[in-house]
Amino acid sequence: MVVLLVAGLLAGITPLVYTQARRILGLYDPTASSDGVTLRTLPLRGPVAYSPDGHTLASWSDNGAGELWDVDKGTRRHVLPFAVNTHARYSHRKMVFAPDGDTVATELDDGRTIQIWDTQTGATRTVIKVPVTHPDGLVPLRVSKLVYSPDSRTIAATGDRLQLWDVATGALRRQIDVSARDAAFAPDGRTIAAVAERQGGIWDVATGAQVHPLDPSGGRFAWTVAFAPDGRTVVADGDRVRAWDTATGAVRWSSGPYEGSKPVYAPDGSLLAERSGDDVRLVDPASGKKLRTLRGLHGLLIWGGSNQQVDQVTWAPDSHTLVVRHSTGNESWANTPQVWDVRTGTALQLLKGHKGPVHDVAYSPDGRTITTVSGDGTARIWRATP
Repeated sequence: MVVLLVAGLLAGITPLVYTQARRILGLYDPTASSDGVTLRTLPLRGPVAYSPDGHTLASWSDNGAGELWDVDKGTRRHVLPFAVNTHARYSHRKMVFAPDGDTVATELDDGRTIQIWDTQTGATRTVIKVPVTHPDGLVPLRVSKLVYSPDSRTIAATGDRLQLWDVATGALRRQIDVSARDAAFAPDGRTIAAVAERQGGIWDVATGAQVHPLDPSGGRFAWTVAFAPDGRTVVADGDRVRAWDTATGAVRWSSGPYEGSKPVYAPDGSLLAERSGDDVRLVDPASGKKLRTLRGLHGLLIWGGSNQQVDQVTWAPDSHTLVVRHSTGNESWANTPQVWDVRTGTALQLLKGHKGPVHDVAYSPDGRTITTVSGDGTARIWRATP
C-alpha cells in the first residue's frame, strides 16, 4: 500500500493520494484555525517590498518592469525606467526601500549596475556602474545584494568585494576586501558586518578598518549575517549558527552542527527564528537555547533538491506572529504559506489561493496585512491575523 501511494505521489496523480499516504505513514501537515482572507490581488511576479510608511509596494510586473503600487487603492503609481537593457522578467532581484522612504533601489541583472529611483516621482535618482575586476575589463564586480544604511545615505553592495556607495551622488565611499555573501549595517549605522565562505568581520563604516573578525573556527559561513535590534550581538549561519558580542568580538554561543540556518531576529529582539529542515526553531537570542519548534512538513522528501523545505521566515512587526514560506520543491505547501503564533506554537492561518509556488512574503509595517507573490503572476494582499 505504501509503495503504491508513494508511486502515486511521484506520478503526481492527486493531492488526495499525497494526503492519504502521509496519514498512513503517520506523517504531519500543519493545520490552522482559519484560512487567510484576500483583500486585493495585483499583477506582480517578483519579490516584493513595502515602503516604510506601508502605502507603497515595489515589485516586478509580468513583463519585467519594475513598478511602484499604491497599496490602499490597488493602482500602479510608477513604472520604473531602467538604465540598461535588462531581463528582469526572469530575475528574482529584490527591490529595497531606503529607511526614510525617499528612494528605492535594486541591482540590475547585468551584474554591474545599481539603480536608485525617487519614490515620489518614479524618476531615476542615481545609476551606479560597478567597476570591473578582470585586468582585461571583461568581468564585472558582481553585485548580489543591496543594503541601505539606517540614515539612508549609503547603500552597501555585496559581491566580489563589499562596496559602500553614496546614494545621492553614486560615488564609491568605501571598498572592503571581502567576498561578501551577505552584509548588515548595525542599528546605529557606524559599523557593518559581512561574511564570505571562510571569513567574516565587523568593519568601521567611516574608516573601513576592521573592528572585529568573525571567525567560523575552521567551519564555513553560508548566506546570512544579522545584527540584533539592540546592536549588541551579530549572528551568522553556516555549518552552525554562531553569535558574537559586537563590543568584544567574543563568541556568545554556537549551535550544534547544521542545527539551523538563516537566523532572523524578531523586531523586538526577544526571539531568533531559524530554518531547520522542515521546521522553524525559535531560539533564545542570549543563549542560543531552543525554546520552541514550529513543526512543519515531515517525511516523503521526494525531489532532487535540498532537504530544506522552509525557504523564508518573515516576522510581524509586533513579533507575535511570523509567516513561513516553503520551498518550490515541496508541491504540497509551496503555494500555501502559514501564519504562526510564536507564543503558543500554533498555526493561525493558511494563506490559500495561489495557483503557483509563492516566491516571497512581506508584512506591512503596521502589521495589518501580508503580501505574497507567486509564480502564477499575482500578488495577494491578505488580512493579517489580529
